[in-house]
Amino acid sequence: MTKEQFLQSVEFKTSSRTYKGAPTFSYNENGYLSEQLRSSSDERCIVNQFCCNIIKVGSKGFSAFTFVMDKRVVVKYKFEELVVFNGGEI
Repeated sequence: MTKEQFLQSVEFKTSSRTYKGAPTFSYNENGYLSEQLRSSSDERCIVNQFCCNIIKVGSKGFSAFTFVMDKRVVVKYKFEELVVFNGGEI
């Protein structure tokens, strides 16, 4: 995935979760990531929900945070680690 695709809200999967039915994610121009929970039979989106807040989008990746049991959890991903979701044809 490229930075431009990320900023255009192209849906993606993390490179470690590319199996059928794995959740996808997309950038929202309001500064957060949405998570799409998908059917394992036909990859259709069942639930679209908030995932985490974006801290920074850099030239090679992004960082984001959310809270788990009152603790702030920060994640960092490089764009090269993200796999574009093509409606079930990765």
